Amino acid sequence: MTDQEAIGALVGDLQWQIDQMRTRRIKNNAGHPYNPSYYKRGLEDAIDKGGVAVAEYVKGYLYKAPSGGYQKLEAEGALDLACEALVVAEDKPYESLFTDADREAARERLGPHIEAIEARKAERRARIDAARAKLRETGLPERPDLDWALRSRR
Repeated sequence: MTDQEAIGALVGDLQWQIDQMRTRRIKNNAGHPYNPSYYKRGLEDAIDKGGVAVAEYVKGYLYKAPSGGYQKLEAEGALDLACEALVVAEDKPYESLFTDADREAARERLGPHIEAIEARKAERRARIDAARAKLRETGLPERPDLDWALRSRR
């Protein structure tokens, strides 16, 4: 995989994380849907710069104090939506964009929360698998293309 393809996959996962904040009903202090506007603007600027700017943008979050957005996700038990969770994921196509030191910094920050993140991922997989099995019990045809799309988001 080329760096450009890896960056494309990283951008896709970062945008998916942002979309999940609304889906999971993460709220701001006023009780409205949380919108990480500063983070999104920075991400868009990095995308516009091209190259490895997106990976550098993510790395910037690893080596500074936790942002307000990170603290919000922590309070909501949703740190799997923090960019640090993507850095520690070793099975992603963009793992080569991050160094071992980057992964270690992300692990240190996520440390006490990694088990909860993995449990949330396992629960999500179980719900998807159960829904898929229920649909198949009703006699609906198998759709390998949809199965692949669901699996690609794990």
